[in-house]
Amino acid sequence: MTHQSDLPKRLVFPQCRRCAYRFTGTTQVCAECAASAVRPLAEHHCAVCGQTLAVPGAKCWNKICGWDADTRFFTRVDALALYAFPLEQTIKEYKYALQDGSQGWGVIFGRLIVGYLEANQSMFADIDLILGNPTAPGRAPLQHIEMMMRAAHAEDGLDRWPLADPDSPVLVKTRETAKSAGKGWYEKMDAAREHAAALGLRQSVEGKRILLVDDVFTTGSQFHTVGKFLREAGKAKEVRGLVLARVPG
Repeated sequence: MTHQSDLPKRLVFPQCRRCAYRFTGTTQVCAECAASAVRPLAEHHCAVCGQTLAVPGAKCWNKICGWDADTRFFTRVDALALYAFPLEQTIKEYKYALQDGSQGWGVIFGRLIVGYLEANQSMFADIDLILGNPTAPGRAPLQHIEMMMRAAHAEDGLDRWPLADPDSPVLVKTRETAKSAGKGWYEKMDAAREHAAALGLRQSVEGKRILLVDDVFTTGSQFHTVGKFLREAGKAKEVRGLVLARVPG
């Protein structure tokens, strides 16, 4: 019999490369480890976008949260944590391949997504389909969302969650579009519209409640435009979001 004391010591996130559980860890082990190290959302935060609020019930500064759900085309977006150290650094490392082996974060992030779903089952029990917000084919250095979602699909060994089959894509991006990082509200919205215009559906999503997964939430412009595409073109019933990190305002 193996006792808990006989197991290898778990290193604290983000020391995942040297951790004994890098390849053998479970979603629960990795999610609990990351949760102990990252900055959680503030106690008082916006119910729509997760932004920190000064006091309970205060109006969120994010203008998209002032729109009704049928105008913004998504109900809410939940975040695993704030976009701050150490999660911010690991996302950048993964997304832009700043070090050799950076793509390994895709496996860890896939575990964190499934671990979050497992830890908050009641919040997502009515979801019919879980999709990644797609990246363009040939994106350099890697299609980070697709790799992360492929890992999440593999980690969900019991098929508990309706994660789209990565080998049979539901939502795809057909071409590269303008970047919005570091730009203002209107430029981000223009880039988000261009992003949505490059999307295509390969399978029906009619009548489904969709959970759209991305890496980072800033203003919600892409959740708005992709949600609009899924609701209007795809006739989805509802679109909600889940991200690794919420950028503080």
